Amino acid sequence: MNKIVSSVALLAIVGNVLMAGGDIAPVEPVVVEEVVIDEWKYSASLYLWAAAIGGNTSDGTEIDVPFSDLLDNLDFVYMGTLGAQKGKWDFQTDIMYIKLGNKPNTYLGGAPVLTNIQFKTWVVTPTVAYRVMESEQLDLDVLAGARYLYMQPKITVSPFPEMSGSDSAWDGIVGVRGKYDLNEKWSIPFQFDVGTGDIDVTWQAFAGVAYKYENFDVVAGYRHLQWDFEDSDTFGSMFNKFSMSGPIIGAKYRF
Repeated sequence: MNKIVSSVALLAIVGNVLMAGGDIAPVEPVVVEEVVIDEWKYSASLYLWAAAIGGNTSDGTEIDVPFSDLLDNLDFVYMGTLGAQKGKWDFQTDIMYIKLGNKPNTYLGGAPVLTNIQFKTWVVTPTVAYRVMESEQLDLDVLAGARYLYMQPKITVSPFPEMSGSDSAWDGIVGVRGKYDLNEKWSIPFQFDVGTGDIDVTWQAFAGVAYKYENFDVVAGYRHLQWDFEDSDTFGSMFNKFSMSGPIIGAKYRF
């Protein structure tokens, strides 16, 4: 009997709904709001660049000084990068200072002969980058910035008098920077930039491999940095071309 009464009550409810035209407010789906984290992130890195010096002087003498000779004559060196990132924007400043002391060196290999090279130099490269591609494996940024070079060299090319002086230059640069993830820990970072300004052409290329820990990365690779001075008033009396290239290793701390 109770079942019959329940069935009649159910039929009555359904009938009332149908008579009302089925006008029942739909249930709104519950949407979970996605929280986008858009806060500043910072990084600092130190690295060692085992760079050899290459190029040629204004009189055509080749410069080819291996890193082992530079290390023997090294007085002081600092190499590091400071960075800040927010969303797709990335700001970095790479700072490098090298001073070679007064210990004499002799580099033979033809006439005229480069018998001594000593110098101190600053290379400062501030950049701003914007991420144009971000996938599970590839991150790619376009960058723009500047490269500052200060150099105070002393060069002796036998049988000519010693060349010495100091000069500085600013050049605007553009390029790309990114990394390709091999897995959760290993990646391949890379960068290429080129520019001009006070100097005819300056360019840089870097590629390496990185391993990611919890809050810092270890990076190793190869870097080449070059300036061409042939038609430039800046440094043109001493160099036609000056370059630094060699393996590099460093650590990047994120906070």
